[in-house]
Amino acid sequence: MNKKTLPILAGSFLLTGLGVYLYASKVEARNYKLETVRITTYGGEPETIDSHASSERVDAKIYRILHLSDLHLSEPESHKLRFLEQITDDDFDFVILTGDVFENYTGLKYANSLLSRRPRLGAYAVLGNHDYYNYNLFNKIAGRVNRRFRHPMVYRDVQPMINALQNNGYDVLLNESRTHDGVHVVGVDYPGITQEELTELVAKAPDGHVKLALFHMPRHLHYFENAGVDFALGGHTHGGQVRVPGFGAIITDSELARHEASGITHRGKTAFHISRGLSADPRTNFRLFCPPAATIIEVTHKRSCTTLN
Repeated sequence: MNKKTLPILAGSFLLTGLGVYLYASKVEARNYKLETVRITTYGGEPETIDSHASSERVDAKIYRILHLSDLHLSEPESHKLRFLEQITDDDFDFVILTGDVFENYTGLKYANSLLSRRPRLGAYAVLGNHDYYNYNLFNKIAGRVNRRFRHPMVYRDVQPMINALQNNGYDVLLNESRTHDGVHVVGVDYPGITQEELTELVAKAPDGHVKLALFHMPRHLHYFENAGVDFALGGHTHGGQVRVPGFGAIITDSELARHEASGITHRGKTAFHISRGLSADPRTNFRLFCPPAATIIEVTHKRSCTTLN
């Protein structure tokens, strides 16, 4: 390789890198997808519903859920807001928002675009780490090298964020549960919950109810399995944010394996949906081979019953 070739190669690499960056931050990061997945869950112990000879049947209920996550709302947000207003103007049983809703307080003004139509059974939200922490570049860079620098020293006041969500139709769950119309919803606040606390919240579900859990960070997923949760929704990973074709997510920033960074995964009988989310840190907003997505989840929940004839 001669001296004339080196500058040409260096220039080519720089141009290629610039092209990748512009595509990832200006094109793919705004290429919002609305995807649909279908899943069947099985919950509840068989129960006797008659008193003669026995046979078995299966009761099935179908729920339509819109799962949103990792919006990172801040200024400006026009593309994302139009997408959110459009997709939430549809018939759903639930609209679920699993954290990192706001990047900072400037995003509060956009909360009225988060729900165009009230879902049949309710809209629920939990908070994530970006709701609680005001990150800086030091946290982003040094925190990757040393975990003790990963987060700022103190939480910020999230009450304005909770108020903005509640004033626009969302019930924000802070390690709480709600029950109605055959579904028991448990919301896990960031950074997580103990096994005992989660089990106690799930155990409040009436017999026969679907046990649905919401969380932000995929952490201790076996807790949900041990507690008897049927279906759980989470975010945080951004699907890896940067993926390599044939390899998958480079990092998941969680306990998940690369192939579990987004989509449906399982722990025992508990099914999980991990959202790719609709954004990234607004200072970079860099996504590659991993476009942002909201997901319609069509859940068929089956429950076996024993009939004695």
